[in-house]
Amino acid sequence: MSQIENLSSLASFPSPLPPAPDGEILTKDQFNILFSILEVTLPSISAGSNGGKNTVSSTQLDTAISRLRPYLPDGAPEDIARAYLSEDITSDPAFRETIIRKLKLFIPPSDVQGLGFILSALNTTVGSYVLTGYSAPIHTHDLATRTHVVHSWASSRLPLLRGIYRSMNGLARMAWIATSPTLLRMLDFPRIPKHIERNDSYAFTFHDFTSSSTPTVTLSTDVVIIGSGCGAGVVASHLARAGLKCLILEKSYHFPSTHFPMSTSSAGEHLMENGGIIISDDASTIVLAGSTFGGGGTVNWSASLQPQYAVRQEWAASSGGGLPHFLSPEFQDCLDTVCDRMGVSRSTDPSTLAHIEHNFANATLLEGARRLGMAVEVVPQNTAGRRHFCGYCTYGCASTTKQGPANCWLPDAAQHGAEFIEGAFVEEVIIDPNTKVATGVRATWTPRSSRNSDSDSEEDRSKTATRESRTLLINAKRVILAAGTLHSPLILQRSGLKNPHIGSNLHLHPTGQVWSVWPHRVNPWEGSILTVAVTELENRDGAHHGPKLEVVCSTPGFGLLGLPFRTTTTTNNDLTKHPNPSTAEDSPKGDSKDRRNTSIFAPAIEYKLNAAKHAYSTGFISITRDADTGKVYIDPKDPLRKRPRIAYTPSARDRRYILEGQIAAAKISFAMGANEIDTGHPGVKRWIRPSTLSGLSSTLSSSSSLSSTNKDATAEQEEASSDEDSISFTSWLSTLRTMGLTAPDPCTLGSAHQMGTCRMSPSPHSGVVDPQGKVWGIEGLYVADASVFPSASGVNPMITNMGIAEWISRGIVRDWDWKGEPERERKQKRPSSKL
Repeated sequence: MSQIENLSSLASFPSPLPPAPDGEILTKDQFNILFSILEVTLPSISAGSNGGKNTVSSTQLDTAISRLRPYLPDGAPEDIARAYLSEDITSDPAFRETIIRKLKLFIPPSDVQGLGFILSALNTTVGSYVLTGYSAPIHTHDLATRTHVVHSWASSRLPLLRGIYRSMNGLARMAWIATSPTLLRMLDFPRIPKHIERNDSYAFTFHDFTSSSTPTVTLSTDVVIIGSGCGAGVVASHLARAGLKCLILEKSYHFPSTHFPMSTSSAGEHLMENGGIIISDDASTIVLAGSTFGGGGTVNWSASLQPQYAVRQEWAASSGGGLPHFLSPEFQDCLDTVCDRMGVSRSTDPSTLAHIEHNFANATLLEGARRLGMAVEVVPQNTAGRRHFCGYCTYGCASTTKQGPANCWLPDAAQHGAEFIEGAFVEEVIIDPNTKVATGVRATWTPRSSRNSDSDSEEDRSKTATRESRTLLINAKRVILAAGTLHSPLILQRSGLKNPHIGSNLHLHPTGQVWSVWPHRVNPWEGSILTVAVTELENRDGAHHGPKLEVVCSTPGFGLLGLPFRTTTTTNNDLTKHPNPSTAEDSPKGDSKDRRNTSIFAPAIEYKLNAAKHAYSTGFISITRDADTGKVYIDPKDPLRKRPRIAYTPSARDRRYILEGQIAAAKISFAMGANEIDTGHPGVKRWIRPSTLSGLSSTLSSSSSLSSTNKDATAEQEEASSDEDSISFTSWLSTLRTMGLTAPDPCTLGSAHQMGTCRMSPSPHSGVVDPQGKVWGIEGLYVADASVFPSASGVNPMITNMGIAEWISRGIVRDWDWKGEPERERKQKRPSSKL
């Protein structure tokens, strides 16, 4: 039975998306032009007539299917491959709806306006001629002509056209991966994890203000905490245990474990910032950030690494040695405390580390590094010592094993009296202009019901949202920002603070990927996501800047985002013209139109073929501690001043370190026997092991029946093929080094770690918060999240974030004026409200 048919009784509860706003963002003609361009990336490949312009010949289709056949699920009919190739994205309602949602909800309106201008230009004689070389609008051309035009943009001398190509190609691939009805069947990817374990999550109670008769609600509490992620969870737990009344505000919404893991589309909107990704201003970096109850701790990969001594020493010495606490025993105790609470194995306890179960990708990385003599370590997990063999956790943890904020810290806070509000977007911190004391916050509360309204009318939905939303005025003795590196600085800016360091010093741990294809099916989405880190290259400059190698989340919806689309299809062996030598004689012999279409559609066929190999693939990332920085700021064209924009371009040295890591990851894959290796660079050919194309493997498989003489010949052949493999691989690495890693053009890097935009410092002249986490110049206002990192942590930031939050919490409790508040009375106090 197919994996997809298994375990249906354990399916996640549906998590429907709220409707997109009504109204036209593009005209009908603009949409027609847009979809005619998007179709170029993923055309329907089928045999037919129509003058040979929009289709391929039967021979060409058969060749494509023969290449897909080895990757079909066991026992699957060939029809799955045919349906996979012939899928028509432009007629798929889900694909079209996804594109429209992204344009309406997640792409900045100014960027959508710019897109509309380009699309309108393409609908004019002059504009079309300038941009395409044809006077007729692009959508009036046949698919082959459109494909030729759009592919030419990829290598255009005009940066504008190269940018249009990257945007359109990326948008098409992203929407297809999230919505394709044939991709998951081709991969036999189970929507329900094979190793799923279901446990109930904590039953939180949230304030509901819909019954309030007034549009403004006033609340009073000891401490208001903005955010519910890793920093917020630790602060809430610590302060609530101390007896303080805590009120936690989360701009997003809570989902119980019964909804996990979500689908790719649902997770992107319900669990992630900006519908799944934020793209830096220059499109060099794709940033992923959690935005849900529990924040990044709900969607991260359980990696629980403490900050290394070299980084802590750098922080302690920063700005003249004003942060010595990072080397103090108490800070180490903060780190150990948060780890112990979550059941994280200590690096000095090999017996507990030995219980961490590695999937194929992590086991390969571990053994490959050992074979090459590279330093490597097992990564502790925040799973309370329990088995956690789930690769879907970036879509939410069904087992509640991952001891992040939603499963560990916030339930503890709730049990000690903390209260919660979801759907609460903090507009500003209220600061007394005379005393410079933070006295509370002003927030807008939007109930889940109005967000999910199914009214057909935008006007009706707007009225519903206005009617049901409330302004919250929350009075508090302490205000703690833990809204994350992207939003904490924006709240400070909206609150009128002018410190120039707010939003600056952004570190992202940029990453490049390396994907390898193996001789057998590996189902990379199964098993713990990240349990191994190669540390051999982490200090390339003596200042602890350099890459680590780790495994990437490999569900199709996540892993395939890094799969490149190449407008040229040659490999290191120049074999994609005849990828299977045994069928080379069946290459097309039709007329020139057939041959033209073979060439025109080859990139799309190659892309789909490589996507179909995903079940046989593993992904490694080269993730570097970035030496250079960017900034986050409020979109100046957003009238509500809510949308964060990211200005970040990976520096030349950071890109150089990433490339070194990619080369090291490729060497590990080669040493472990990968058949194909791809760094995702659009201009560097995918490497294919020559011996896999020579028929040697089938010869060796029957070598037991060979005569002694033939066995000797086979051994010589094997040695010669090994030499050929090594020579080919070495040549490919040389090409990779020569090409370098250039971003944003043509490469795009990734990031899932954001740090540093409210930097901790010994002086307001060098940062935003003091060594206790208090905002410089404002009493009662603190920041306790990864934004306070003085620089990049160099490790997955969860434990560093939590350790600093624990440090800040201890300081708040020590400094609290407990006079007249006996222990018993304090622990009985609860947030009070006045409606």
